[in-house]
Amino acid sequence: MENKKLILAIDDNMSQHVLFQGMLSPQYILRAAKSTSEALSFLNKNKVDLILLDIEMPNISGFEFLEDIRKIPSYMEVPIIIVSGKTGEDFLKQAKNSSAFDVLTKPVDAKHLIATIEKAFA
Repeated sequence: MENKKLILAIDDNMSQHVLFQGMLSPQYILRAAKSTSEALSFLNKNKVDLILLDIEMPNISGFEFLEDIRKIPSYMEVPIIIVSGKTGEDFLKQAKNSSAFDVLTKPVDAKHLIATIEKAFA
């Protein structure tokens, strides 16, 4: 039996989760969290191989959440790909200087997303 990698997608827009599911199954197991608190609860109970993170989240910014995740020893090295609708120069600079593996802008092309994930797993 093939051992599929587990990806957690953190985005408050459920239609984005549907898009990710269509793009990433059956290659990967995808779990969705619609808030950072839901994501943290999931991460405390499960070991994921990669995280897709929206930056514009209610209550806490994705960048703050990214910093919080990196404080958890088992998640210091897990690839995190920022997926955001933001495209401004300041945002892109902040994203590139964060501990994220890469930054993708919405709408995300399926081939580009899969290629970025495969690069993260290489």
